[in-house]
Amino acid sequence: MLVAVGLTTTDLKTLDHTEVVLTSSGALEVFQLPESRDLVTLLGVGTSDKPFEKIAAGQRFTVKGIKEAKTGSFVLEAFDGGKKLPRTNGCFLVRGSHSINLLSIRRPGASGTTGAKYNGSIAVFVRNGHVRVALILDLDKYLNGVLHSEIPASYHIEAVKAQAVAARTYGLNPRISHGKDGVNVCDSYLCCQYFGGLTTVSSPTHERAIHETLGEVLTYREKPILALFSSCAGGHTENYNNCFSDPATGQFPPPELPYLSGVPETKNKVDLKLFDDKNLRHFYNSAPYTVDAASNHFKWKVHLTADDLESHMHATVQAMLKDERAPFVVAPPSGKFGHIESFRIPKRGVSGCAIEIEVKTSTGTWRVMKELVIRDLFKTPGKKLARLKSARIFLDQSHDKLGHLSALSISGLGWGHGVGLQQTGAQGWAKEGSKYQTILAHYFTGAKIEKV
Repeated sequence: MLVAVGLTTTDLKTLDHTEVVLTSSGALEVFQLPESRDLVTLLGVGTSDKPFEKIAAGQRFTVKGIKEAKTGSFVLEAFDGGKKLPRTNGCFLVRGSHSINLLSIRRPGASGTTGAKYNGSIAVFVRNGHVRVALILDLDKYLNGVLHSEIPASYHIEAVKAQAVAARTYGLNPRISHGKDGVNVCDSYLCCQYFGGLTTVSSPTHERAIHETLGEVLTYREKPILALFSSCAGGHTENYNNCFSDPATGQFPPPELPYLSGVPETKNKVDLKLFDDKNLRHFYNSAPYTVDAASNHFKWKVHLTADDLESHMHATVQAMLKDERAPFVVAPPSGKFGHIESFRIPKRGVSGCAIEIEVKTSTGTWRVMKELVIRDLFKTPGKKLARLKSARIFLDQSHDKLGHLSALSISGLGWGHGVGLQQTGAQGWAKEGSKYQTILAHYFTGAKIEKV
């Protein structure tokens, strides 16, 4: 089964490229195809089809987007070395017998002039007035690249197999649809799951996990599920609707997904009742046994002074109001962010995850919702804190003699959103003797494993 993976720019933030530069240690064939062709079916171009252009080994093939003066349409202009090729409003499909180096972007592991390196076919096309690049390859070869980034090869094979099935499923059904982009999934962890190309040596553990789960995906009502995963849930996973907004409508909370319900990470599956501050504190301090308790990210603590908070939180909130996080930040009637007086968490999920946090200031109370936005709220560059590890937190606040906030201590559990499969938990269950099918059934309630 083939997938089209949208390749983002070096910073992983956008699919829009200003130019694309390709080369290979072997010869490349370039096919020019109409815009209407679906990217995944582009490999239907057979060996009997005559290439539009042949690129010699080591030669550069460059594609740029330009707006034609006469028609006003956005088209692709290509160069074979210094030779200018005819323009097209369609797609260039590039393939060869060797790996393809994409010199116009960098990925970890690439150096010098090698750029990012890929096996498969590269499609360069126009979408919404921008140049786009996609890698078209077999689903399981894509999966091999994902696993290197998403789970250590040192993990138990059953945990890696569970991750393989989840990641394969996510490749078919990412949380944010890329249908409008002409691809199935993108390569950025900022949006989907990370795929870095051929930047690492293949691991026997990852290859075994792929082979022993070949073609397997998770389904619910005969469709691939949204197979979310994170690093460490800190003893209990969370309900989908308590952490994410609906990607299509922005609604928060979104409709529930029955197969993404929070579960405790204890053998007896006892209800830990972590949905209030008191029980979450007790859980944190009593250190009960859970399968992920050995993780370095299971428990953590952050200390911030009033000066730390005053120096950065106002600017952070203002930045949120100008981007996609704005719907999840509710300002007081004054609309101003005054001096910080106190914090309160009025809503929690089943794992203790903060669904909403209130920041009381001298000009009114601000409400911030959704776990990632709450984590972002505490960005403190001076402490090298980009965001909190998770939103499964409780707060201890200190005030001076005048009643002003002097310090804030944040105690937290886990790393990541904690919805769906958690990798350190999967590792724990595997060490306890669970097979990957049992691990997946634990994290994805009611989902089935089927072959595609």
